[in-house]
Amino acid sequence: MIFTAYLDESGTHAGAPISAMGGFVGDARQWHKFEKRAGKLFKRFRVDIFHAIDMRRGHKDFKGWTVDRKIEFHDEFQHIINETLENGVVAFIRDDDYKYYLALDWPKKTRWDSKYTLMFRACLAHIVDVVGHIPQTKEPQLHVVLENGHNNAQDAVRNYQWVRDRLPHQAGRALAGLTFSNKQDCLPLAAADFFAYTAWSDKVGQKPLGVAKRATKSNRSYRGNMCWVDLNRDSLQSLHEQAIRMSYGGPASLPPDVEKLLARRKI
Repeated sequence: MIFTAYLDESGTHAGAPISAMGGFVGDARQWHKFEKRAGKLFKRFRVDIFHAIDMRRGHKDFKGWTVDRKIEFHDEFQHIINETLENGVVAFIRDDDYKYYLALDWPKKTRWDSKYTLMFRACLAHIVDVVGHIPQTKEPQLHVVLENGHNNAQDAVRNYQWVRDRLPHQAGRALAGLTFSNKQDCLPLAAADFFAYTAWSDKVGQKPLGVAKRATKSNRSYRGNMCWVDLNRDSLQSLHEQAIRMSYGGPASLPPDVEKLLARRKI
Protein backbone atom coordinates (compact mmCIF):
# COMPACT_ATOMS: atom_id res chain seq x y z
CA MET A 1 0.00 0.00 0.00
CA ILE A 2 1.46 3.33 -1.10
CA PHE A 3 0.53 6.49 0.79
CA THR A 4 1.42 10.05 -0.16
CA ALA A 5 1.50 13.08 2.13
CA TYR A 6 1.40 16.62 0.72
CA LEU A 7 2.55 19.45 3.00
CA ASP A 8 2.74 23.22 2.73
CA GLU A 9 3.61 26.07 5.09
CA SER A 10 2.08 29.35 6.13
CA GLY A 11 3.31 32.29 8.18
CA THR A 12 7.03 31.55 7.89
CA HIS A 13 7.84 35.10 6.76
CA ALA A 14 10.13 37.20 8.92
CA GLY A 15 8.43 38.65 11.96
CA ALA A 16 5.47 36.26 11.95
CA PRO A 17 4.46 35.54 15.59
CA ILE A 18 3.23 32.05 14.67
CA SER A 19 4.17 29.74 11.79
CA ALA A 20 2.34 26.66 10.53
CA MET A 21 2.85 23.66 8.27
CA GLY A 22 0.01 21.37 7.35
CA GLY A 23 -1.34 18.91 4.85
CA PHE A 24 -2.94 15.56 4.24
CA VAL A 25 -2.08 11.91 3.73
CA GLY A 26 -4.00 9.37 1.67
CA ASP A 27 -3.53 6.33 -0.52
CA ALA A 28 -3.58 6.43 -4.33
CA ARG A 29 -7.31 5.72 -4.53
CA GLN A 30 -8.15 8.52 -2.10
CA TRP A 31 -5.97 11.07 -3.88
CA HIS A 32 -7.48 10.09 -7.23
CA LYS A 33 -10.98 10.77 -5.87
CA PHE A 34 -9.81 14.07 -4.43
CA GLU A 35 -8.23 15.25 -7.66
CA LYS A 36 -11.26 14.27 -9.73
CA ARG A 37 -13.73 16.11 -7.49
CA ALA A 38 -11.47 19.10 -6.73
CA GLY A 39 -10.70 19.46 -10.44
CA LYS A 40 -14.41 19.74 -11.21
CA LEU A 41 -14.85 22.27 -8.41
CA PHE A 42 -11.98 24.42 -9.68
CA LYS A 43 -13.36 24.27 -13.22
CA ARG A 44 -16.84 25.28 -12.04
CA PHE A 45 -15.44 28.27 -10.13
CA ARG A 46 -12.85 29.06 -12.83
CA VAL A 47 -9.86 28.63 -10.53
CA ASP A 48 -6.64 27.59 -12.26
CA ILE A 49 -4.14 27.81 -9.39
CA PHE A 50 -5.25 27.91 -5.77
CA HIS A 51 -3.52 29.98 -3.12
CA ALA A 52 -5.54 30.48 0.05
CA ILE A 53 -4.12 33.96 0.61
CA ASP A 54 -5.27 35.01 -2.88
CA MET A 55 -8.80 33.86 -2.07
CA ARG A 56 -8.79 35.81 1.18
CA ARG A 57 -7.47 38.98 -0.45
CA GLY A 58 -9.47 38.66 -3.66
CA HIS A 59 -6.40 38.46 -5.89
CA LYS A 60 -5.71 36.64 -9.20
CA ASP A 61 -8.35 33.94 -9.91
CA PHE A 62 -10.43 35.26 -6.99
CA LYS A 63 -10.54 38.88 -8.13
CA GLY A 64 -14.02 40.33 -7.85
CA TRP A 65 -15.43 37.47 -5.79
CA THR A 66 -18.14 38.29 -3.28
CA VAL A 67 -17.89 37.09 0.31
CA ASP A 68 -20.69 34.60 -0.33
CA ARG A 69 -18.83 33.11 -3.31
CA LYS A 70 -15.66 32.74 -1.25
CA ILE A 71 -17.58 31.01 1.56
CA GLU A 72 -19.26 28.66 -0.92
CA PHE A 73 -15.97 27.69 -2.54
CA HIS A 74 -14.28 27.28 0.86
CA ASP A 75 -17.09 25.03 2.08
CA GLU A 76 -17.16 22.89 -1.06
CA PHE A 77 -13.37 22.44 -1.06
CA GLN A 78 -13.30 21.47 2.62
CA HIS A 79 -16.22 19.08 2.06
CA ILE A 80 -14.32 17.30 -0.72
CA ILE A 81 -11.26 16.99 1.50
CA ASN A 82 -13.37 15.61 4.35
CA GLU A 83 -14.93 12.93 2.16
CA THR A 84 -11.85 11.77 0.26
CA LEU A 85 -8.64 11.96 2.33
CA GLU A 86 -7.37 9.78 5.17
CA ASN A 87 -5.99 12.27 7.67
CA GLY A 88 -4.75 15.82 8.09
CA VAL A 89 -2.16 17.40 10.36
CA VAL A 90 -0.99 20.94 11.01
CA ALA A 91 1.97 21.88 13.23
CA PHE A 92 2.51 25.29 14.81
CA ILE A 93 5.50 27.01 16.34
CA ARG A 94 5.49 30.40 18.07
CA ASP A 95 8.29 32.82 17.32
CA ASP A 96 8.97 33.27 21.06
CA ASP A 97 9.36 29.52 21.52
CA TYR A 98 11.65 29.30 18.51
CA LYS A 99 13.85 32.02 20.03
CA TYR A 100 13.95 29.91 23.20
CA TYR A 101 15.08 26.93 21.09
CA LEU A 102 17.85 28.98 19.47
CA ALA A 103 19.01 30.23 22.88
CA LEU A 104 19.58 26.71 24.23
CA ASP A 105 23.15 25.49 24.69
CA TRP A 106 24.55 24.61 21.26
CA PRO A 107 27.98 22.94 21.28
CA LYS A 108 30.38 23.85 18.53
CA LYS A 109 29.78 22.20 15.15
CA THR A 110 26.11 21.66 15.92
CA ARG A 111 23.39 22.83 13.60
CA TRP A 112 19.95 23.98 14.64
CA ASP A 113 16.80 23.51 12.60
CA SER A 114 14.69 26.23 11.03
CA LYS A 115 11.04 26.70 11.98
CA TYR A 116 10.16 25.09 8.65
CA THR A 117 12.15 21.96 9.43
CA LEU A 118 10.87 21.61 12.99
CA MET A 119 7.29 21.75 11.75
CA PHE A 120 8.10 19.27 9.00
CA ARG A 121 9.44 16.82 11.57
CA ALA A 122 6.28 17.19 13.67
CA CYS A 123 4.04 16.57 10.66
CA LEU A 124 6.11 13.61 9.51
CA ALA A 125 5.93 12.02 12.98
CA HIS A 126 2.14 12.26 12.99
CA ILE A 127 1.79 10.96 9.43
CA VAL A 128 4.04 7.97 10.12
CA ASP A 129 1.91 7.18 13.16
CA VAL A 130 -1.32 7.42 11.16
CA VAL A 131 -0.08 5.19 8.36
CA GLY A 132 1.28 2.67 10.85
CA HIS A 133 -2.16 2.26 12.44
CA ILE A 134 -4.06 1.61 9.20
CA PRO A 135 -4.86 -2.14 8.86
CA GLN A 136 -3.17 -3.51 5.75
CA THR A 137 -1.82 -6.78 4.44
CA LYS A 138 1.41 -5.44 2.96
CA GLU A 139 4.21 -3.22 4.26
CA PRO A 140 3.12 0.40 3.66
CA GLN A 141 5.24 2.91 1.80
CA LEU A 142 5.08 6.63 2.47
CA HIS A 143 6.03 9.27 -0.08
CA VAL A 144 6.15 12.93 1.01
CA VAL A 145 5.73 15.94 -1.28
CA LEU A 146 6.55 19.54 -0.29
CA GLU A 147 6.07 22.71 -2.31
CA ASN A 148 9.30 23.78 -3.94
CA GLY A 149 11.00 27.11 -3.51
CA HIS A 150 11.24 27.47 0.25
CA ASN A 151 14.60 28.68 1.57
CA ASN A 152 14.82 25.85 4.12
CA ALA A 153 13.69 23.02 1.85
CA GLN A 154 17.08 21.31 1.89
CA ASP A 155 17.04 21.22 5.69
CA ALA A 156 13.86 19.15 5.47
CA VAL A 157 15.64 16.83 3.02
CA ARG A 158 18.56 16.48 5.42
CA ASN A 159 16.29 15.61 8.33
CA TYR A 160 14.26 13.15 6.26
CA GLN A 161 17.38 11.34 5.11
CA TRP A 162 18.75 11.24 8.67
CA VAL A 163 15.60 9.50 9.90
CA ARG A 164 15.44 7.09 6.96
CA ASP A 165 19.12 6.14 7.10
CA ARG A 166 18.90 5.18 10.77
CA LEU A 167 15.99 2.82 10.29
CA PRO A 168 16.61 -0.90 9.87
CA HIS A 169 16.48 -1.91 6.22
CA GLN A 170 12.86 -3.10 6.13
CA ALA A 171 11.51 -0.08 8.01
CA GLY A 172 13.70 2.28 5.98
CA ARG A 173 12.02 1.09 2.82
CA ALA A 174 8.68 2.28 4.26
CA LEU A 175 9.88 5.87 3.76
CA ALA A 176 9.70 5.89 -0.02
CA GLY A 177 11.02 9.37 -0.76
CA LEU A 178 10.72 13.12 -0.37
CA THR A 179 10.15 15.24 -3.46
CA PHE A 180 9.05 18.76 -4.37
CA SER A 181 6.39 20.12 -6.70
CA ASN A 182 4.24 23.22 -7.24
CA LYS A 183 0.54 24.07 -7.12
CA GLN A 184 0.33 24.56 -10.87
CA ASP A 185 1.29 20.93 -11.54
CA CYS A 186 0.17 19.28 -8.29
CA LEU A 187 -3.46 19.76 -7.22
CA PRO A 188 -3.02 17.98 -3.85
CA LEU A 189 -0.69 20.80 -2.74
CA ALA A 190 -3.71 23.09 -2.97
CA ALA A 191 -5.33 21.05 -0.18
CA ALA A 192 -2.17 21.40 1.92
CA ASP A 193 -2.05 25.16 1.30
CA PHE A 194 -5.76 25.45 2.12
CA PHE A 195 -5.39 23.64 5.46
CA ALA A 196 -2.12 25.28 6.51
CA TYR A 197 -3.35 28.81 5.77
CA THR A 198 -6.83 28.28 7.24
CA ALA A 199 -5.42 26.81 10.45
CA TRP A 200 -2.75 29.52 10.69
CA SER A 201 -5.37 32.22 10.12
CA ASP A 202 -7.49 30.82 12.92
CA LYS A 203 -4.49 30.48 15.22
CA VAL A 204 -3.41 34.11 14.83
CA GLY A 205 -6.98 35.38 15.23
CA GLN A 206 -7.73 36.67 11.76
CA LYS A 207 -11.33 37.49 11.03
CA PRO A 208 -13.20 34.72 9.16
CA LEU A 209 -14.08 35.19 5.50
CA GLY A 210 -17.65 35.85 6.55
CA VAL A 211 -20.69 34.13 8.01
CA ALA A 212 -22.41 31.35 6.07
CA LYS A 213 -26.11 31.97 5.51
CA ARG A 214 -26.96 28.28 5.95
CA ALA A 215 -25.53 25.11 7.44
CA THR A 216 -22.29 24.14 5.69
CA LYS A 217 -21.54 20.81 4.04
CA SER A 218 -18.07 20.68 5.55
CA ASN A 219 -19.35 20.80 9.13
CA ARG A 220 -21.61 17.82 8.45
CA SER A 221 -18.95 15.78 6.66
CA TYR A 222 -16.03 16.36 9.05
CA ARG A 223 -14.86 13.04 10.52
CA GLY A 224 -12.62 14.32 13.30
CA ASN A 225 -9.55 13.22 11.37
CA MET A 226 -7.43 16.37 11.49
CA CYS A 227 -4.80 16.93 14.17
CA TRP A 228 -3.25 20.17 15.48
CA VAL A 229 0.27 19.86 16.92
CA ASP A 230 1.78 22.69 18.98
CA LEU A 231 5.57 22.62 19.22
CA ASN A 232 6.03 23.78 22.82
CA ARG A 233 9.24 24.23 24.78
CA ASP A 234 9.28 20.66 26.10
CA SER A 235 9.18 19.20 22.59
CA LEU A 236 11.74 21.75 21.40
CA GLN A 237 14.15 20.58 24.11
CA SER A 238 13.92 17.05 22.74
CA LEU A 239 14.44 18.29 19.20
CA HIS A 240 17.42 20.30 20.40
CA GLU A 241 19.03 17.11 21.74
CA GLN A 242 18.37 15.29 18.47
CA ALA A 243 19.85 18.14 16.45
CA ILE A 244 23.07 17.86 18.42
CA ARG A 245 23.27 14.12 17.83
CA MET A 246 22.60 14.62 14.15
CA SER A 247 25.36 17.18 13.88
CA TYR A 248 27.94 14.89 15.47
CA GLY A 249 26.74 11.72 13.77
CA GLY A 250 27.46 9.58 16.82
CA PRO A 251 25.30 6.94 18.53
CA ALA A 252 21.81 8.26 19.15
CA SER A 253 18.40 7.04 20.14
CA LEU A 254 15.91 7.07 17.32
CA PRO A 255 13.33 9.90 17.09
CA PRO A 256 9.99 9.17 18.79
CA ASP A 257 8.11 8.68 15.49
CA VAL A 258 10.64 6.09 14.35
CA GLU A 259 10.61 4.28 17.69
CA LYS A 260 6.82 3.99 17.43
CA LEU A 261 7.09 2.67 13.89
CA LEU A 262 9.66 0.03 14.87
CA ALA A 263 7.79 -1.07 17.96
CA ARG A 264 4.59 -1.44 16.00
CA ARG A 265 6.29 -3.66 13.43
CA LYS A 266 8.32 -5.54 16.10
CA ILE A 267 11.58 -5.15 14.19
